[in-house]
Order: sequence, then C-alpha cells, then structure tokens
Amino acid sequence: MSEQLSQPAERQKPSMFLLDGMALVFRSYYALMSARMQTQSGFPTGAIYGFINTILKIEETYRPDFLVVAFDSKEKTFRHEAFPDYKAQRPAPPTDLIQQLGKILEIVPAMGIPMLKRPGFEADDIIGTLTKKFEDRCNLFLVTPDKDFAQLVHDGVKLLKPARQNDEFLLYGAEEVKSHYGVYPEQFLDMLALMGDSSDNIPGAPGIGPKTAANLINRYGSIAKIYENLYELRPRARESLLKSKAALENGRFLMTIKTDMDIDLTLDDLKQKSPDLDFLLPLFEELEFRTLAARFKSSPEKKNEQAASDADLEFNFGANVDPNFQFAKKQPRDLGNYTLIQDEDDLNQLAEKLGSLKEFAFDTETTSLTTLDAELVGISFSFAPGEAFFVYCAESALSRETAIRVLKPILENPEIGKIGQNLKYDMLVLKNYGVRVQPVRFDTMLASYVLNPDKTHNLDDLAADHLGLETVKYADLVGKGKSEKSIYEVEPKTLSDYACQDADVALQLKNVLEKALGENEPLKKICEELEFPLVGVLADMEHEGVRLDVAVLKTLSETLGTELGRVSKIIYDAAGEAFNLDSPKQLSEILFEKLKLPAKRRTKTGYSTDVRVLEELAESFPVAKQILEYRSLQKLKSTYVDALPNLVHPKTGRIHTSFNQHIAATGRLSSSNPNLQNIPIRTEIGREIRGAFVPSDAHHTLLSADYSQIELRIAAELSGDPTMLGAFQNREDIHSTTAKLIFETDEVTKDMRRKAKEVNFGVLYGIMPFGLAQRLDISQAEAKEIISQYKEKYPMIFSYLEGILDKARASGYVETLLGRRRYIRDLNSKNFSIRSAAERAAINTPIQGTAADMIKKAMLGIASDIHKQSLRSRMILQVHDELLFNMHESEVDILPELVQREMIEAAKAIGIRNVPIEVEVGTGANWIEAH
Repeated sequence: MSEQLSQPAERQKPSMFLLDGMALVFRSYYALMSARMQTQSGFPTGAIYGFINTILKIEETYRPDFLVVAFDSKEKTFRHEAFPDYKAQRPAPPTDLIQQLGKILEIVPAMGIPMLKRPGFEADDIIGTLTKKFEDRCNLFLVTPDKDFAQLVHDGVKLLKPARQNDEFLLYGAEEVKSHYGVYPEQFLDMLALMGDSSDNIPGAPGIGPKTAANLINRYGSIAKIYENLYELRPRARESLLKSKAALENGRFLMTIKTDMDIDLTLDDLKQKSPDLDFLLPLFEELEFRTLAARFKSSPEKKNEQAASDADLEFNFGANVDPNFQFAKKQPRDLGNYTLIQDEDDLNQLAEKLGSLKEFAFDTETTSLTTLDAELVGISFSFAPGEAFFVYCAESALSRETAIRVLKPILENPEIGKIGQNLKYDMLVLKNYGVRVQPVRFDTMLASYVLNPDKTHNLDDLAADHLGLETVKYADLVGKGKSEKSIYEVEPKTLSDYACQDADVALQLKNVLEKALGENEPLKKICEELEFPLVGVLADMEHEGVRLDVAVLKTLSETLGTELGRVSKIIYDAAGEAFNLDSPKQLSEILFEKLKLPAKRRTKTGYSTDVRVLEELAESFPVAKQILEYRSLQKLKSTYVDALPNLVHPKTGRIHTSFNQHIAATGRLSSSNPNLQNIPIRTEIGREIRGAFVPSDAHHTLLSADYSQIELRIAAELSGDPTMLGAFQNREDIHSTTAKLIFETDEVTKDMRRKAKEVNFGVLYGIMPFGLAQRLDISQAEAKEIISQYKEKYPMIFSYLEGILDKARASGYVETLLGRRRYIRDLNSKNFSIRSAAERAAINTPIQGTAADMIKKAMLGIASDIHKQSLRSRMILQVHDELLFNMHESEVDILPELVQREMIEAAKAIGIRNVPIEVEVGTGANWIEAH
C-alpha cells in the first residue's frame, strides 16, 4: 500500500509540486460527470470546479514552497514527427470539456500559479525537465494520475497520485512503485514498452500484459537481457517478442519522458504570486462557484503587477505579487446562535414558541439511513436565520417519549408549515413514532431540483452554491471507516451544533430558493401544487410497502438456475471449453482469440464484450446471441429473483422501496432499494417476477391502473397532428392505424402492428434508421423507408419535434405543458453522438415530463379522496404510467371508479384538452394478474 504524504515539521529542502495539468483536468471531468455540474444557463463547470479543488487540496494539505502546472500544447510534438501515428486512435476530448478548458487556462495564472506550455512538447517533458533541473535543490512531488511518471521516481522525487475513491492522494516512492506495478522505477520504461499503450497507439508485444511484462523484467532485468535469453521463453511469448523488437524500441522512445528541454528558469521565477481577485471573483460568480468566491474573498488584497511571459515558453504568473502568499486552510462556516435542549422545561418553552409560528425548518438526527431501522436521536428547529435549537432525546434527562409527546401536536398541526431538506426522510422516521408530519411548506432539495434538475441537490452543495457556506459534514462528526463511531458517542454539544446547522441552513436556503422560484411562476406552482404536496403521499406509500410471495421467487430462482445451466452448456460447447462467463477478460479471449470472431472495439484490458458489441455479433454468430441470453437471465436472477427476498423487512414482512422525486431530469419518479421501475414486463420471466407481488392479506386484492399509450396521446395533443388526434378521438387502435398508413393496407398483420408500435414510440425518442433496424431486425433501408412513410402520414408530429429543437437551441431549455423546465446542453456539439443524445433528451423531455406531471397530479387527487372518504385501500406503487393499490374487499365498487376518474381529471388539470385519456384498470391476486 502507498503511504500517505505527511507534512514534516521541518524541511531540509523546499518542496516543489509539479502538476500534470491536462491529466488532472480529465480526471476532474470524469469524476464529476455524473453530477452534471453546469450554470443556470447550461454552461458546463464540473471539470473547472474539480480542477480548482484539486489545486486547493494540494495547497491546503501540503503547503508547497513551489507549485507549477504544466499543460500539453495543441501543436504536434517531436514524437508525432518521429511516428505520425502516435496517439492517432485517441478520440477528441468531449465537447463540454473543451468548452471548459479555456476557462481553466485563464484561472490557473490568475490564481498566481506558474503555468507552463511549450510547442512541440508534452506536459510530461516539461515536468521531467524541471525534475532533473531542481532535484538537487528541492523535494519534488509529481502530481498526476498517469502511471508513466513512475519512471522519474528516485530519492527526492516521488509520485503523488489522486486516489480513485476519494479526494486524497497516495505517495509513491521507489518501494511503492515496485509494490504497485511490480518493478522498480529504473525498470519501468522497459515494462511500459513490453505492455504498450493502446490509448497512445503504442503496440508493445502482443499477448504480454502488465503482469507478464513485470515478471519478465524481474526475471531478466531489462528488455535487452530478455532478448539474450529468448530460448528460455515459451513459444508464444518468444514469437511475439521476435516480431516486436522494432516496435519495442520505438515504444520505449515514445514513452521516455524528456529531461533535457531548454527551460531557462530559476527557483525565483517559480515563486507563486497572489491571486488576481479582480479577475477571479467575477469569473467565479459567472460560473456560480459561490463557495470558491467566498474562500478567495478572505485572502488579503494584493497589489497588481504585470504578468511575466516568454516568447518561446508560454509561461504565466498571476497578476498580483506576494511570494509569501498561501491559501488559507478551509474552515467550517461560523456557527450561529445554536441551543442544546436536554430538559423538559426548555422543551416546553421551545414548543410554545414553535406553536405560535406560521412555519419553521426542522431536521432529524438518527442512527440509520434506513427509515424503518432508524432510531430518533434528536430534532433540530430553526425559525430565524442563524438561530436554531436541538432537542436531544438520547441518553439525556429528556426521554424520547417526552420529546415526541410535546412536539407531536406541533409537527402534525396543518396550520404550521414545515420546511426542510429531503423532508420525506424525516417524515418517515417520525411515522415510526406515531407522528404524521404535515404540511410540507418547502423542501429545499425539491426546489433546487425543479429550478435545475441536472444539478446536485444535497444540502452541502446547496449551501455552498447558494449561501457560500462550508458546512460540517456527517463524516466530520462520526469519522470514517474503522474509526467511525456511533452517533450516541458524539459529544451532545458537538452533535447539537451539527444538527442545528442543518435546520438553519435549510431555512436560509428556503429564503434564497423561494426568491428564485418567484421569478418563474410555473416552476413555483409545480413546487407548491405538485412536488411539495407529493412528499407526504410518497412517504405514506413507502411506509405501507408491498407484500412479496417469497416462495414464488424461490421457485423462479430454481427455474432460472436450470435455464442458465442449459445456456451455459451451449456456450461451452461452442467454445470447446468451460470458462468463467462472468469474466469479460476470459470471454474476450474465447471470442476473439480462440473463436476468431471479428473484434469491434478495444479497451484497456482487451477487446470489448459489452452489449452493443455482442448485439452486432449476434446477427452472424449464434454464440454471441447465447451470451446475451445468459447475461439477461443472470441479471434477472441476481438483481431481482435472488435479491428481492433479502429486501423484505423483518418488522413488516414487506418491501419498502424509496421513491425519488429529485433524480430523473424529466420529472419522472424513480425508485431505489429496490428499483422496481426496471422489472421487465415484455419477457415471460419478467412477468413472473411481478407475479410475486401480492396483496397484504386475504381481505385485499391488487388493483392496477395504467394510462393507455399516454406519451403518444400527449404528442398528439402538443403537436395538434390531425391524423393522430383523429385516431385517438375515434377510439382506434393507434398502432393498427399507423400500420395501415405506413404500409398502405387495410389488412394489418401482427408483424405490421409490431413494427408500427416500435416506430410510434421510437419517434418520440428521436429514433434513427439504424436503431429502428436493430429493434425490428430489418435492414436500415427498410427502416429508413418506414420512418419516411411515418413523416408523410404524421407531418405535424415531426414539425412539432423540430420546433422543440429550434426552441431549445435558442433558449437552452425545453418545457413540459405545465412549464417544468430542463436545460439541454450540447445541442450544437460537433460530436455527432453527443449532439444526438442531447437532441433525444430535448425531444423526449416535454412529452415524458408532461406524463410525469400528469401521474403526480393523479396521485395527489387519489390520495386526497382516499383520506377524505377514510378508505382502507392504499396506494402502494408507482411505476412509469401505472399505479398499484392494495384494495380492501369492501371497496371493490368504490376504488376502481375513484382511481380512473382522478387519473382522467389529472390530464385535464395539466392542460390536455383535445385527446381522450384512457385508463386501463384491472384486479388480481398478484401484480401480473392485475396488470
């Protein structure tokens, strides 16, 4: 294991940190890709934010005496001149990364950090040269995720690699390089040459990977010695090396980091300057980096000085000068006026105050994120910014029972609005203690989501983005890993400050986000009339749960096991041997080396065996089709059939999925733990899984209510296409109608209807001839003709879809019928794949988002009716366009009509006027029977 870099008390030599700029930018980009960070206008910011924080992390943790960032230049290098194919296979950087790179190249020198580039050379060579130049005068740390730098490591020069799973760094000296890679630094180049590097188009010796290369180097010492002893090697390795001698020499040249560039700089030249706040602060505001802006504002003001430059070596300083400047270590925000309450008298005084308010923010502290298992440790309250109270009811003079008794009337008071972050969690925890919290006045997580669904919505990020506050994290409170302690072990005042902070920040965020919503009336209404009220409905559904017949799944597991055995045998027979079907590496070797199937795409570990590759191969090679079947069966077995019984809660005997309002950018609900949205319905086995979902007892049956072809109906409404509108108004089967039109026949076969159905729904997802051809197993020419016929018969559908794209390109966003907004970037990307994905998102969101708004509206109406009529039936699941109910036997004549009525009324309420809405209702002893 690599040791952590520590800060020595005294240094014999100053420290110099040399950063591999582009490699760290790429790492930041991919690390934050899932967060989809962007400004309100849609400009991507994840790579910028991550890169700046990497620099600040180094500054704050290690306090370097010198820090330099080296970047590659855009010009071809001496390596390209020697070998034109060098890096020829490397794809162009993503468009949204290129957009950010210009800002990064401005920010680094503005932060006062020397930044180096030189035409014809790579950042590696600049770093290698500075290493050689200053290794006798400084302790050098090479900061990069690139393993190639290990060749430079020796006494006084160490590799500092970002860890994969967190924001820490790992230090590699010579022993760590040997431990991690298998060879010492002085042998590293030979190992690299043997391995090659596909990303840089450096071949290496075929069949020799990292482990074999390290073993050979350790056995013989060098490539030269290996060639002297070729006769000792196995025939396959010997033949590979004989054919690759010239390639290895070339590869070694290409991967050697230069250390002798002409860089005439002194240590004084590399001193860090003070940041140019006049440039940085407005830019951080533009990029919506409010936390970064706040941190830089705290640094002392500096005098401006002209940046130095070099005509040959692009060399940038920050605009201000202060050689002694260091970034202040990041500190938690100043705590407000926070009060710990541990006795009943103080609690009663707080309750009296809370009872007199129109609204307040609150937050619970518990022992678990699983609501049914969570023990209540305390509740924090805030009703004025900077002021909060924490009712501590664990191991104190104040019992949990007393706290609940006093606070229950206030938390349940419908006249007092409740504010919080992810209030559903707190509501579910308090349900365990008989408290039904109401009403949801404002949920900061959902407000942030409605304002911009593609951003992150956790409390820490929201506090940073909107308040410029650095919050105390839960891990700061209890620790991590083996050192993590119980929340009961946290000192009460420390816990109080943490808990009060959450309520206080939620209240302050409410004030900011409410103002932002006030600038867009439709979004404000979506929050107040749809998302906030739905929180309580979803909490009730999650708490209720759904019963599972475990015996059904056990039988199905045995069936799947038998079927997997059958498919596996077919594959093994085709391969001529048994192997690990779940190993991509072994599968790749069997398919592409032994069976000689045409390889489609290469990865770092071998040839790809992903779904797209196998689907292409399956058209000509039955073994690929069998592997796809194996994977499908294995996924069903592991993800659902074997996993679901383990998720039945021991207290309730039911599954309690979590419904997420803030995940899907379209506005749809998603579910997790377990995800019930992805149980396949088209396959027989998928339907059998649904058959395991059953009523709670003998006095109940399941009722399913499903919107019929709702997205097509919405498309007809939004486009006004007369042909499609007419078909729905005449109660025609839309797929048969489409088949008649595009195939120009009155005799519609099942196959024609199937094709029409695929194109009907595919059009709404921006399907192309290639995609339709794959779905229907037809030629691209036939698929193109079908789409052409569709455009001719439903012209206004396509006019509407083109209109969406035009509007999105102009405004940067699309909207649902209610005005729910989603920002779409990359519509003008030069990369076809990226642009196409953005166009599909733009086309689909208004339709799918409108459907999402509709079913949410229906859920609110149904829940209200069930409550008003004191019905015993319960809504228990929402999956796509379907609602599932646990229906009591006494209400079989009431509930179906109620549900159907509210679902149809919801369509009218959100603005559907011209298309009749149909709701298919069914009942049964299990989910599949009801559906």
